[in-house]
Amino acid sequence: MKLTVLFALFVTTLSAQYDSIPIGRVVYLQEAQTQGDVQNNGYATLLFNAAQSLYIHNDSPKQDSFLNSPDFVSSTISGDKEGFPIYKIHASHKLFFKVACPRLSKNHCIVSDTFGTIEWTLHPEHKRFGHYDCRRATGKFRGREYEVWYTLDIPISTGPFKLGGLPGLILEARSLDGMVNFLFSSLEISNTITGIIKIPSGNNLGISYAAFVEEKLKFDKQLVDGFKAKGIVMTITPMETIELNMDN
Repeated sequence: MKLTVLFALFVTTLSAQYDSIPIGRVVYLQEAQTQGDVQNNGYATLLFNAAQSLYIHNDSPKQDSFLNSPDFVSSTISGDKEGFPIYKIHASHKLFFKVACPRLSKNHCIVSDTFGTIEWTLHPEHKRFGHYDCRRATGKFRGREYEVWYTLDIPISTGPFKLGGLPGLILEARSLDGMVNFLFSSLEISNTITGIIKIPSGNNLGISYAAFVEEKLKFDKQLVDGFKAKGIVMTITPMETIELNMDN
């Protein structure tokens, strides 16, 4: 009965390929030890239908905060009332997501990226998450090796964060270095789920994430060089993030 209802919902959604109405919601507990991501730790929600999905950091700060120390060390914790959402289009493997970019724009920026291009290795092990039978897969994404559990009961190729590309929905993912976890909390399938799957609001820079990273590094270097020319020593230390590099 459950699978009959599921597939009926999938067929309905496929008939309106870019419908913004979700048919499912997964709640994960995101645990990242990387300095650039700890502010987004906590519960996160994935809204999905057959065509699109939206990953939202529920517990991320809603507004920016600033910290200055007597040693002239300053840091900014960026917030976003939308929860720094990641919007994915499944068929084209395209995604758009919001990033904090105070040095490049007065507002948060939207940049593009790709997902679902991971070369997964499928394994025979099975494990249950709630009512769903899941299978194990391993793959490398942006410098980290991941073990994930996906279910063929929901044949939608998405998952937490920027992960995807498997023949079923990813319900749990862990990096093998122990730095990043997306732990399964709950899954609901319904035609009455609240929320809209849409591209995040913000200043769309019209560039890829790789180009954004390059522009940010260039801007930081110009800033440091500018202070150096005035005899002021300034350093900007990039923080480690979930994505170690731009490969894959």
